[in-house]
Amino acid sequence: MRLAKPERYLALPPELAVLELTHLDMETMSNQTLRIIDANLNRIGEGLRVLEEIARLLLDDAALSQQLKDIRHEMVKVDLSLEQQFLQARNSEGDVGINLEVSGEEKYKEIPETVVANARRVQEALRVMEELAKNPDIPLESDKFKWARFNLYTIEKELFSKLMRRGKAQSE
Repeated sequence: MRLAKPERYLALPPELAVLELTHLDMETMSNQTLRIIDANLNRIGEGLRVLEEIARLLLDDAALSQQLKDIRHEMVKVDLSLEQQFLQARNSEGDVGINLEVSGEEKYKEIPETVVANARRVQEALRVMEELAKNPDIPLESDKFKWARFNLYTIEKELFSKLMRRGKAQSE
């Protein structure tokens, strides 16, 4: 059973709903470009999953959980041949960013900090994809990533507010 989406949740416009990552022209894209797309799609999916689990298992909020799940599934739709291209281009062991550290990044004291960090991570990855999609040699739809980013701004606010209210109620 699908839950109705709240009014403030923007539905994916019909013209974008059918867009899926089904193939990318290997002739026009380097392995580096494929790595950027792969890394950012992974970042989007992972961050949304964290937010979805908090909405589902901590807040017991079916509507928010469903919204996050819908966005996650919409953003990371990839067919098998494209996944194969990503895996072939992936170079985890040679990634120069794997050992980079930022102070304060390693631990969050509270769940709301985890929400903010993961929402920001997803928003940044969506922005990268949105900007990449503006390149005529990259057959992605910029508006799809923009749609998701703006929806996530609203969902982040709602999720954060519910967590803060929950924390306030528990401390009283």
